This record gives sequence, C-alpha cells and structure tokens, in this order.
Amino acid sequence: MICFIFCFVAFLQFPLPGLGQTLENVTKLYDDLFSSYRRNIIPLNNRSQPIEVSLAFFLLSINSFREVEETLVLTGGLSVIWKDTSLSWNPVDYGNIQSLDVDSTDIWIPWIYLVNNAKEFEPVGFDSAFRVYINSSGFVHYSPGSILEAKCQTDISKFPLDTQPCLLDFLAWGGGATTYKLISSFNEVNLDYYTKDSNWEVVTRDTYSKLEPEGYYRFRMSLSLKRKPMYYIVMIVLPTMLLSLLNPLVFLLPVESGERISLAMTVLLSYAIFLTLVSASIPASSNPMCFLLIVMIIIMLISGLTVVAVIITTKVYYQEEYFPGKIMKFFLCRKTRNQDVIPLDCEKIEHQSLNGKNVSNFLDRFFFNFFIFDYCHNSCGIFSVCKYVKIRKPIRVTKKIFLSSNYEIIIVLSRNYEIIIA
Repeated sequence: MICFIFCFVAFLQFPLPGLGQTLENVTKLYDDLFSSYRRNIIPLNNRSQPIEVSLAFFLLSINSFREVEETLVLTGGLSVIWKDTSLSWNPVDYGNIQSLDVDSTDIWIPWIYLVNNAKEFEPVGFDSAFRVYINSSGFVHYSPGSILEAKCQTDISKFPLDTQPCLLDFLAWGGGATTYKLISSFNEVNLDYYTKDSNWEVVTRDTYSKLEPEGYYRFRMSLSLKRKPMYYIVMIVLPTMLLSLLNPLVFLLPVESGERISLAMTVLLSYAIFLTLVSASIPASSNPMCFLLIVMIIIMLISGLTVVAVIITTKVYYQEEYFPGKIMKFFLCRKTRNQDVIPLDCEKIEHQSLNGKNVSNFLDRFFFNFFIFDYCHNSCGIFSVCKYVKIRKPIRVTKKIFLSSNYEIIIVLSRNYEIIIA
C-alpha cells in the first residue's frame, strides 16, 4: 500500500499530458465529482477500517530557538495523502484527465494538529487556502504549510557547545485509531527546500508514527539542533579567559610601583562591566544553569579575592617586623620534598619575628601559583565540562582529584557524589 502511495507521489511530480483535454472536460469532471459530494462526511466505505493518512514533513527554515521560553519557531509543511473513493473517475470518459487540482475548501480534509503548539491551537495550514491534487484512482494529495511554534524542553548547561533536541507531535484531532491511521511516508524530514540557518545545524531529523496506548495514532518529528559556537567563543569565552589571566599577573607587579591595588580594582571593574554586557547573550535559566555563567561568576569572585590578597601582601610588605599568626605559621612551616618554603625554626616561631618583605614575597608566590591553578582549572572547565559532565557515586575517595582508567578527571565532592569530566 505504501509503495503504491510513493509511486503516486512520483507520478504527481511528473504528470503525463493527456490527449484531448479541454476546459469542457475539466468542468464536466468537476461537476460530476462534486454534484453529490459531502465534504463534512469522512470518506470511509468500510466503517470497521480506519482511513489511512500518510504524512511527511518538509522543513523550510529555522526561524528562531528561544531557550528561556523553550520554544522552537520554524517554517515547514506537511505532505498529507489519503484515498477518497468518491473522488475517483475513469480518465477515458473525461479526455484522459489523470489528475485534478481543486481548492482545499471543496473536499473533506483530515485536520492535523501540532499537539505541543506554543500559540493558537489550530490545524496546520488552517489560516490559508492550499490547492489539493486528486488522482483518478481517488488518492488525494494535500500540502499545507505554516510557521510553527513548538514547545521543546531545553538544556543550556553546555552552552555554547550545546545540542538541543525537539520533538514535534502531530495528531489527527477528533478521532481515535478506529477512525484515523497515521502512517509516516519517510523515515526522516525532507530538506530539499531547506534554507540553512546561521546559528543552528540540523543533526538528526527522524520521523515516525506511533500507536499510543490510549488508542490513537501520533506522527512525530524528532529534531536535534546543534548550536554553531564560533561567535560565542570569540565574543565571550576568549575575553573571559583573558580577563581571568590578569588576576594572577597582578602579583608579578612590584609592590614599590604602587599600582597593584589600582590594577586589581581595574580588572575587577572591567570584568563586572564585561559580565553585564554579555549577560544578554547568555540564556538565563535556573534549571539547569549554564555552566559558562557559573564559571564567569566564579572568576568574578576570584577577582574580588585578588583585590583582598593584594591589600594583604602590600600591608605585610611595609612591616619591618612581622609576627605571623596561626594561619601564617601553618604555611611558613609547611615543608616540601626538598626544603622548607622559608627557613624558619618552627618550634620557636611564637617568639620569632620575620622581615615583612620576605613574607610578602612568599605570599606573592603563593597567591600567584594559586590563581594560576584556578585560571587553568576554569579554562579547562569551559571546554571540557561543556563537552561532557555527569555526577555519580564515587568509586574511591582517597584523593580529591585523580585520573580513572578511561582518562577521565574525577573530582570527589564528598563520600556520596563526584563529578566526572571526560
């Protein structure tokens, strides 16, 4: 049956000219077909069998994808084919006319609705008059088109390296499986007339029909749209990495220059202004939250901590005698594998004073290494975590960060959860 429908579609694309066809033949055929035709009655000769409606979708363009509103706007059309035995004729009796095109308001049409519609709930093509092609065997070909707005569940956690799936669900409203049987003519969406979008790339485009347990057929179109990230990488990601790199470089500036605090404050204010400007380009959603936005907020906090660290090191630098507190004692007495960080008698540290410049130099090295590590961590996270992130229960908790056998970076948060970065 489906093979015959496909042959019929091909036949409509390349019609053979008839012999002796005149306006009189067409008028006579039209009068004979519609003299007693009732467009309000479903053309079912056998009421025990549902009418078979073959569907295919033609995607014309992707207009927009609004992540916050979870709405996909596209332009497309349906190819609807069914058989109406009351609209069949013998071509010999009408000058060998093989097909006839009429207005869609003249015949019965199965109204196909987009179930997850985001605007007016109307049949596809309801607001426009499309022509209908009728074959002499009674097969009817109807191709309505419209601008569709569908609700799609979005996940922007991996923005701008994200792929958004969207399922368009079509239904013949007003009849169950005993009245309509929806059949998918093809296994994928037709892109013959598709105009490529500058922001999104179509990755998958499957179509299929399904009989629901509730007793009705659905025609579904599954789309996967991959974002083209080059604009966001150049305008957001790279400037974010550059501003983040300026934080540790503050500690390479000599204290005597007197520009440390002003440079740290300039970096903080510059990043705050940059974050304000780019916030409009980043989708705002709380579930799930964009990982890139989380990294940018962390960098903002690190910039604030950099200002505090610069103030501390500058204050210590100008103290001739510095008596370390408990926290500073811990760092000054901490040993590496080869030597002490600063030669110091840790047993007598309570009664020992240090030169402020030496302590300030030690703090500069410590803060520089800490913020460099943070910069590398954030930079790797922007590209690695956007590619693949998942949370699972830990296998082992002996180390906070380690490599697994399949080259995954595993960061243990607690004894119950860990983050895996592929």
